[in-house]
Amino acid sequence: MFKAISAFALGSLLCGAALADGMEYQPRRSYQRFYLPAERHVIEVVQPPYSGNFIINGARFTALTPACFAWVAGERIRLLAGDWNGRCVVALFYNLSRRNTCEMWCGGGRW
Repeated sequence: MFKAISAFALGSLLCGAALADGMEYQPRRSYQRFYLPAERHVIEVVQPPYSGNFIINGARFTALTPACFAWVAGERIRLLAGDWNGRCVVALFYNLSRRNTCEMWCGGGRW
């Protein structure tokens, strides 16, 4: 018991100097911002080739126009309208390498 009381007394004597200045503790706030590069979306799978059946961002899309039948896997694309996850009726994609747009059914459409 004597050891516990003496340890508490010694601890309070040592911490007393740290609290003697009367300042209140305020944690430091950092306002540093992290900027991430823009996302790069690509056509993941075209099955069968030149068919217009695509997997983009893990979701299935089917081409409505023949302009995108020549699109192949690995080409960078940008979404102009619709949803990346296929939760829409129609999506509009822009192919950055071919510089044309394509309208697609979301969620697989016919397949």
